[in-house]
Amino acid sequence: MKIKRLLIVDGYTDEPAGLGVPPYIDVYPREAYGAMKLASKDSKVYYFTIDEVRKKFDVYVRKANEADLVLVIAGALVPGRYLGGEPLRDPEELLMLKKFIDKPLALAGPAASMGLGGIGGSRSVKVNVDYRIRGRLSYWIYQAAKEGIDRAEDVMNYDYSFVSRALTLGAEVILQHPNMKLGNLVVEIETFKGCPRRLSGGCSFCLDVLKGTIKQRSVKDIVNEIEALYLLGARSFRLGRQSDILVYGSKEINSKEWPRPDPEALERLMKGIRSVAPSLMTLHIDNVNPGTVVRWPRESEEALKVIVEYHTPGDVAALGIESVDPKVVKLNNLKVHLDEAVEVIRIINKVGRTRGWNGLPHLLPGLNFIAGLPGESRRTWEFNRELLERIEKEGLLVRRVNVRKLSIVEGTKVSKMIDKVRVAKGYEGFRKFAMEWQKRMLTKVVPKGTVLYNVMVEKVVKGISYARAPGSYPLTIEVPSPFPIGKWLRVKVKKHHARSVVAEAV
Repeated sequence: MKIKRLLIVDGYTDEPAGLGVPPYIDVYPREAYGAMKLASKDSKVYYFTIDEVRKKFDVYVRKANEADLVLVIAGALVPGRYLGGEPLRDPEELLMLKKFIDKPLALAGPAASMGLGGIGGSRSVKVNVDYRIRGRLSYWIYQAAKEGIDRAEDVMNYDYSFVSRALTLGAEVILQHPNMKLGNLVVEIETFKGCPRRLSGGCSFCLDVLKGTIKQRSVKDIVNEIEALYLLGARSFRLGRQSDILVYGSKEINSKEWPRPDPEALERLMKGIRSVAPSLMTLHIDNVNPGTVVRWPRESEEALKVIVEYHTPGDVAALGIESVDPKVVKLNNLKVHLDEAVEVIRIINKVGRTRGWNGLPHLLPGLNFIAGLPGESRRTWEFNRELLERIEKEGLLVRRVNVRKLSIVEGTKVSKMIDKVRVAKGYEGFRKFAMEWQKRMLTKVVPKGTVLYNVMVEKVVKGISYARAPGSYPLTIEVPSPFPIGKWLRVKVKKHHARSVVAEAV
């Protein structure tokens, strides 16, 4: 049977390189939509978020039974709490999507290969579905539409030009996204897939090394996609689907574990985006490998300067520090030791701590730590605490700190190293210290009296409006007045918590 009508259920994805939890939309739904349109302009594609399905399950059932195939996208592999939506993580909820329909159901996204769950100290589990799409989604959907579902095959070695055509044509799906109607949709943009450190096996828990040889998208393809999105009304973009934005365009990316950054290639990309989206609201990045900055400090600084020249303020360079305990670093093939981590943060501060037009520093580091890695001991948390203490003592700025328990995902090296996550003593003490540290840090990042612009009310609970600006790791702002959801505000900071601020509308 050839697919002519497709229903997409976006169960949201959160990967080390890629985010699709509202207000973000990841590449998967855009690929699927675009592949259907490449196969036939007359094809029908319906899009629901999992939160919409939960609210109006009867509408989902009716639309699903009108379609030829239900495509569920899922795989929130990174532990986290979300203000904008709740990912599909429960295998039972996935089965419920199948229970009341008589059409086949396909699963795509990380969950198709690695299962659901596996969050914060547990293992992922696989769920029985009619079709499991492990390869590039656009190819599978295109084959299913052209040749029939049973003739569709997983494609692992693909041509990025086809994927880019699907992504560009699939831009239309954003018009069905609830956050597009609100005006704060952030579109996740893919620049390359995979991690250069696959040459050494990568970090023990890494998912990106499983993607094989790195493929890079051309500047032209990325710019064309953003132009299509911009013409449809998208105004916020994040270059988040890559393991290290600093090495985009590097000619050494498949030949060296630590390729030299190419600031000129990055500038061609950033300048190209600005040329087709002149009135964009947000242009942010995500991952920066701290090991790249340490090994190529001059080139990394130049690349960071390019980002700051073309992006919008309030940006965050997410650093996968994970741990600076030498034993844990060695056993898990991590990136930097304590002194090196401090130097990375110095370099990012040197380039990015100047405050921008929206009241936020241009570009600050975000630190990620993982608990439960092989080799961890009480001393691990002493090393990590020393890192935070040195950052504070030097007067450096950090936007946020994430401390997460290891997720054991099948196929990763760590899944073969340990059967169960065991967190060493000292973890809870470090978490408490980190929360207090973050509160002090936030008073420096956005001091009392700072005016913040372009923040949108996303949720109202008991008379308190929760607002954020579109972007990477946006600051949550509590406004003690009820405003309509979707209302844009200008606020003045009055009080600080560890991960949010209290502000008044001005």
